[in-house]
Amino acid sequence: MLTVTKVTLEKGKKTLLKELSFSLNGGQILQVTGPNGVGKTSLLRSISEISPPIKGFIHSTFLSTLFIPTNGGYRHELSVLQILNDMSDERTDAILKRLDEFRIADIQDKPLASISDGQKKRVMFAGIDIKENTLLVIDEPFNTLDNDGLLLLLNVFSEICSKGGAVVLSTHTSIKEIISAVNNKNFFKELEIRSLEICPHNPRDWKLSKDFESVSNQELKEIAAKKIQYGIVNECIKNITRESQLLKKELSDLSWPIVLFLMIVCVIPLGTTLNQNDLINIVSGVFWVSILLVMIFASNRLLYPEFNQGVLDQLIVKKRSLSIYCFIKAIINWIFVGLPISVLSLPLSMAYGLPGASAMAMGTSLAIGSLFISGALIFFSSLGLMARQAQTVISLLSLPILIPLMIFGSAIVRGTLDGASVNNLYLLLTGMSLFCILTAPFICEKLIVLASE
Repeated sequence: MLTVTKVTLEKGKKTLLKELSFSLNGGQILQVTGPNGVGKTSLLRSISEISPPIKGFIHSTFLSTLFIPTNGGYRHELSVLQILNDMSDERTDAILKRLDEFRIADIQDKPLASISDGQKKRVMFAGIDIKENTLLVIDEPFNTLDNDGLLLLLNVFSEICSKGGAVVLSTHTSIKEIISAVNNKNFFKELEIRSLEICPHNPRDWKLSKDFESVSNQELKEIAAKKIQYGIVNECIKNITRESQLLKKELSDLSWPIVLFLMIVCVIPLGTTLNQNDLINIVSGVFWVSILLVMIFASNRLLYPEFNQGVLDQLIVKKRSLSIYCFIKAIINWIFVGLPISVLSLPLSMAYGLPGASAMAMGTSLAIGSLFISGALIFFSSLGLMARQAQTVISLLSLPILIPLMIFGSAIVRGTLDGASVNNLYLLLTGMSLFCILTAPFICEKLIVLASE
């Protein structure tokens, strides 16, 4: 059972709903209707425990909750088959069968970003795990679906309710209108459908009613022709596996920071009249400033795509560790951006005139320091989620924190040039980097939750 007791929802200073109360039992479907901006999505997010209400209580006794946002909740760079493999623990042959049942087998190798909105919806529905006593919360499921897709979705609802689960959905089009559009028969015999209509003018003005007595489970199966049996849409993360799949799609995006670094460090000598000795004196500063700027401008890809596409919401619903997720993102950013730049710095710094030992110190210090940068940027990226479109601007605020890092790194290179011992500086730089990469993800978890509310 889902129980909502005197719930008040706000967005900014605007009250969306006030003292809303209702209950939902297994076998029931609740459709939340009303114009845009009245709080339908906010209510669904509160029911899914993504953003808690300002006042009141929401309690669920369902064994699991599945939340499907309007955009699906998955990175659109992944292929259809990769997404379904990540959603489910089933064997490949079962997943391929599911592709056939939802009429999406011909697009299994295409990235989600390249298919139509209706096909994206089918992919997400194909992955819904129909288990016992499950609450499905889904935002605007009927948009962009043809009649065939609507029947498949109604059948999913029917299967969930037949196993003691329930469905909560927001919609501009009632289920009654959907059923009328796909078939004129009257199905209402087994499953209770309720309606919550929200008034756009008064947050206290809402109406809860029973629109129909039921929907016939058997008749929907017959009309849809094919029974939907498996999948899980909310299994949105299998941390390392998912990220490795995603990296295959992002290699082209990861190459431009390296190219930009090469352009900066190669152009500076050409644009100056400095002699060899002067270049040696500025080389460490040039390299550290370059890697700082490049990694900052590449930080937009750290968390914002997942936030924008609903992936982080899914993690919150499934009570996954956001700190572990952020740690993995930071480490991957370091491996594929920081480390390659550090390796390239060896021959490039020698081209500036640095001797071999100093060039090695340059590469080593950049490799260690870029770990600190990755940790700092994952923190500022999570902070930037609250600013939405100002991600890069927020990341630029990290520069004052990163300047001491640049000073230590430059001191290591200068120390090797002067023949001094730099072991203490290496230890200090390593300690700073480890502290940052290990502590930042825990702070990020709190910031992501705040940004999602």
